[in-house]
Amino acid sequence: MKLKGKSVSPGIAEAEALVYNPGNHIVSRRSISAKECDAELRRLQRSIQATRKQLKAIAGNLKEAMGNDSALIIGTQSQLLDEGNLVAEIEKTIRSDRVNVEWALTRIEDKYTRIFRGIQDPTFRERVNDISDLLQRLQRNLKRNKDKPTPTPGNVILVARDIAPSEAAYLMSRGNLRGLVLTEGGETSHTVILARTLEIPAVMNVERAHTRIRSGDALIVDGLSGEVLINPDMRTRQTYHVKQEKYASYLERSRQVLTLPDRTLDGREFTLSANIELPMEVDLLQSYGSVGIGLFRTEFLLTDPGVARSEEDQFQIYRNLARRVYPKPLILRTFDVGRDKQYGTFSQRPEPNPALGTMAVRLFLKDPAFFRIQIKAALRANESGNLRMLFPMVTEIEEIHSIRRIVDECREELVKEGRTNLRKTSLGIMIEIPGTVHLIPHLENAVDFLSVGTNDLIQYLLAVDRNNPSVSHLYNPFHPAVIRSLMQISASAAAINKEINVCGELAGQGFTALMLLGMGYTHFSMNPVSIIEIKRLFTHIHYKFILRVARKLTAFSSRSDAEEYFIEQVVGRYPNLFTQQSLF
Repeated sequence: MKLKGKSVSPGIAEAEALVYNPGNHIVSRRSISAKECDAELRRLQRSIQATRKQLKAIAGNLKEAMGNDSALIIGTQSQLLDEGNLVAEIEKTIRSDRVNVEWALTRIEDKYTRIFRGIQDPTFRERVNDISDLLQRLQRNLKRNKDKPTPTPGNVILVARDIAPSEAAYLMSRGNLRGLVLTEGGETSHTVILARTLEIPAVMNVERAHTRIRSGDALIVDGLSGEVLINPDMRTRQTYHVKQEKYASYLERSRQVLTLPDRTLDGREFTLSANIELPMEVDLLQSYGSVGIGLFRTEFLLTDPGVARSEEDQFQIYRNLARRVYPKPLILRTFDVGRDKQYGTFSQRPEPNPALGTMAVRLFLKDPAFFRIQIKAALRANESGNLRMLFPMVTEIEEIHSIRRIVDECREELVKEGRTNLRKTSLGIMIEIPGTVHLIPHLENAVDFLSVGTNDLIQYLLAVDRNNPSVSHLYNPFHPAVIRSLMQISASAAAINKEINVCGELAGQGFTALMLLGMGYTHFSMNPVSIIEIKRLFTHIHYKFILRVARKLTAFSSRSDAEEYFIEQVVGRYPNLFTQQSLF
């Protein structure tokens, strides 16, 4: 039997299935008297102590397997307990509602599930798993007769409906997990990021996988095509063995690409960097050949309700990352909040149209207190001079002037505190709102660098939500408006002699990356797993040819005609460059 899903971590694995199903526990409400509240609070504290001990052990295993940064996934949950805000909310519910601990935990989990499930952005929506994970662990530790512990697998492929981050961390850090199959989940979840970091093939969104597969079934997980084969026959297994060998050979050849200079066949130099969500992903960068971090999304610091990371916490994280990639750059994007990202510290009143409302820099300037903490931490962390700050969703030069004023004030505060050895920190803005495209010629003295966020730029240009299946087919980078805007951005940045980086999804996709190269872009930032393939393409083409083809795209009025022309021209000139992709 063959099941189809979505590939989220590449590779091919063959092993027995282990179906992991911790089960859902029925929790009943039990009313208690005022005198009983103290007893319930003591039960809660015992559960918290047991949970802390377990999380510490899991974090230790992660550090041993993947280094210190990986333990942040578990450290986030530990901090939720240590900060006390979530615990205080549980205690308040027990006292005010006069209910047992189990019911209080259930109510709070339901509350945050509703909040996060209402968020459109998948990266933020999936963070509810971390909160549920912690609350469910507290539930399990309340029981005198503990549930069956998490299995310690041998050489198996883990199959589950979904799996909590701490459970995934425990299982993956043991070193024997060969593959992962999930019925649900998201590609930006901590579980998937762990799988990519450990190079464990993973497929998600496999319909009813956890009920259609049984423990002991022979499985093949194809993390290249997104397929899962149950009890395959010998001929199928042999076919996949050949495919696995081809993929291993492809990886070996691709890794040889990393030894090549970063330039095209006719000498055009380029720079490839990584987009990361979590500090632990820095471990991937050397193996994928990244030259640094072109986009560090810092919102992971905000996805835990009630937790406000201190200046010192942020300083330690940022400094460690900057040191790890030195002398290569670390571009730190300040908190990109608002729109569909309403939670915790930045929860706001509902707006009629949040996509055009108070967001990112607008929120920064309206309520700068929390942002100032981040700014000060970043300024301190730039000890080696390779950290840069990037501000999202800027629309006018007045905003840039205000940002610089706040950054200068933060620097002065640090100097008064005795921190006099601060390095100069470059400041840049995201180009992701169509109006900002026309602002670039006036930014020569306002910013140090620019970064194009193609995801939002295209959505705003075409009024298309790429995550809405009803209209996502209209989201197309070959649309004439997108092509002309991208060309204008490149030309305007060159005219004022500013470095410009592309950090949207287009940078990591073969044909669109080549198109961008032909438009004059030379700095690209992408998912780390895309870097080897993009470098392979760039080092095997001639820049002057791609330049001529890209320039002709402005003559097309149809997106389909423009796309067809570009692909035909490139494949016609370099047919052998794309045949490798068909192997997988």
